[in-house]
Amino acid sequence: MSDNKIIMIMMKAKCGHVEEKTYSDAHHGLCRKCHSNFAFLLDLEQKYGEDALIEYWYAKILTYSSSERKEIELDCFIDHLIEFYQQNLIKFPSKEKYIKKMLYMLHSLQEPFDIETLR
Repeated sequence: MSDNKIIMIMMKAKCGHVEEKTYSDAHHGLCRKCHSNFAFLLDLEQKYGEDALIEYWYAKILTYSSSERKEIELDCFIDHLIEFYQQNLIKFPSKEKYIKKMLYMLHSLQEPFDIETLR
Protein backbone atom coordinates (compact mmCIF):
# COMPACT_ATOMS: atom_id res chain seq x y z
CA MET A 1 0.00 0.00 0.00
CA SER A 2 1.49 3.33 -1.00
CA ASP A 3 0.84 6.60 0.73
CA ASN A 4 -0.18 9.25 -1.75
CA LYS A 5 0.93 12.51 -0.28
CA ILE A 6 0.49 15.92 -1.74
CA ILE A 7 3.10 18.44 -0.82
CA MET A 8 2.03 22.05 -1.03
CA ILE A 9 4.78 24.63 -0.97
CA MET A 10 3.72 27.81 0.72
CA MET A 11 5.50 31.09 0.09
CA LYS A 12 5.20 34.75 0.79
CA ALA A 13 3.49 36.29 -2.23
CA LYS A 14 4.53 39.64 -3.72
CA CYS A 15 1.71 41.22 -1.73
CA GLY A 16 3.24 39.91 1.50
CA HIS A 17 0.55 37.33 2.21
CA VAL A 18 1.24 33.60 2.45
CA GLU A 19 -0.04 31.59 -0.51
CA GLU A 20 0.57 28.32 -2.34
CA LYS A 21 3.55 28.76 -4.64
CA THR A 22 1.75 27.39 -7.70
CA TYR A 23 -1.17 29.81 -7.28
CA SER A 24 1.05 32.80 -6.67
CA ASP A 25 3.26 31.96 -9.66
CA ALA A 26 0.20 31.67 -11.91
CA HIS A 27 -1.33 34.97 -10.75
CA HIS A 28 1.51 37.49 -11.04
CA GLY A 29 2.82 36.84 -7.53
CA LEU A 30 -0.45 37.69 -5.76
CA CYS A 31 -2.37 35.75 -3.12
CA ARG A 32 -5.95 34.65 -3.78
CA LYS A 33 -7.55 37.60 -1.98
CA CYS A 34 -5.46 40.27 -3.68
CA HIS A 35 -5.84 38.64 -7.09
CA SER A 36 -9.62 38.41 -6.64
CA ASN A 37 -9.85 42.11 -5.75
CA PHE A 38 -7.65 42.99 -8.69
CA ALA A 39 -9.63 40.86 -11.17
CA PHE A 40 -12.90 42.46 -10.00
CA LEU A 41 -11.60 45.95 -10.80
CA LEU A 42 -10.31 44.93 -14.22
CA ASP A 43 -13.72 43.43 -15.00
CA LEU A 44 -15.48 46.60 -13.83
CA GLU A 45 -13.27 48.73 -16.05
CA GLN A 46 -13.88 46.51 -19.09
CA LYS A 47 -17.65 46.43 -18.64
CA TYR A 48 -18.36 50.05 -17.69
CA GLY A 49 -15.33 52.07 -18.75
CA GLU A 50 -12.60 54.10 -17.16
CA ASP A 51 -14.81 56.77 -15.60
CA ALA A 52 -16.91 54.17 -13.81
CA LEU A 53 -13.79 52.71 -12.24
CA ILE A 54 -12.64 56.12 -10.99
CA GLU A 55 -16.08 56.83 -9.53
CA TYR A 56 -16.17 53.40 -7.90
CA TRP A 57 -12.81 54.01 -6.23
CA TYR A 58 -13.71 57.39 -4.80
CA ALA A 59 -17.06 56.16 -3.52
CA LYS A 60 -15.74 52.90 -2.09
CA ILE A 61 -12.40 53.78 -0.56
CA LEU A 62 -13.34 57.12 0.92
CA THR A 63 -16.13 55.46 2.89
CA TYR A 64 -13.79 53.08 4.74
CA SER A 65 -12.87 53.93 8.32
CA SER A 66 -9.24 53.47 9.37
CA SER A 67 -10.07 50.19 11.16
CA GLU A 68 -11.83 48.85 8.05
CA ARG A 69 -8.82 49.83 5.93
CA LYS A 70 -6.58 47.63 8.09
CA GLU A 71 -9.08 44.77 8.20
CA ILE A 72 -9.36 44.46 4.42
CA GLU A 73 -5.68 45.26 3.86
CA LEU A 74 -6.55 48.16 1.61
CA ASP A 75 -3.05 49.64 1.66
CA CYS A 76 -1.62 46.42 0.23
CA PHE A 77 -4.21 46.46 -2.53
CA ILE A 78 -3.51 50.11 -3.35
CA ASP A 79 0.20 49.23 -3.69
CA HIS A 80 -0.71 46.54 -6.26
CA LEU A 81 -2.83 48.96 -8.23
CA ILE A 82 -0.12 51.63 -8.28
CA GLU A 83 2.36 49.09 -9.63
CA PHE A 84 -0.19 47.93 -12.24
CA TYR A 85 -0.95 51.46 -13.48
CA GLN A 86 2.73 52.45 -13.55
CA GLN A 87 3.40 49.50 -15.85
CA ASN A 88 0.38 50.43 -17.99
CA LEU A 89 1.65 54.00 -18.34
CA ILE A 90 4.54 52.55 -20.35
CA LYS A 91 2.47 49.91 -22.20
CA PHE A 92 -0.43 52.18 -23.20
CA PRO A 93 0.78 55.72 -23.92
CA SER A 94 -2.58 56.53 -25.53
CA LYS A 95 -4.24 56.16 -22.11
CA GLU A 96 -1.75 58.42 -20.34
CA LYS A 97 -4.35 60.96 -19.14
CA TYR A 98 -6.58 58.28 -17.59
CA ILE A 99 -3.68 56.37 -16.04
CA LYS A 100 -2.25 59.53 -14.49
CA LYS A 101 -5.68 60.24 -12.95
CA MET A 102 -5.71 56.78 -11.42
CA LEU A 103 -2.15 57.13 -10.11
CA TYR A 104 -2.93 60.55 -8.62
CA MET A 105 -6.02 59.17 -6.91
CA LEU A 106 -4.21 56.11 -5.57
CA HIS A 107 -1.27 58.15 -4.27
CA SER A 108 -3.66 60.60 -2.60
CA LEU A 109 -5.32 57.66 -0.84
CA GLN A 110 -1.95 56.49 0.45
CA GLU A 111 -1.06 59.94 1.77
CA PRO A 112 -4.25 61.93 2.34
CA PHE A 113 -3.82 65.65 2.83
CA ASP A 114 -5.45 67.89 5.40
CA ILE A 115 -7.57 70.58 3.75
CA GLU A 116 -6.79 72.96 6.61
CA THR A 117 -3.09 72.99 5.68
CA LEU A 118 -3.99 74.36 2.25
CA ARG A 119 -5.69 77.48 3.67
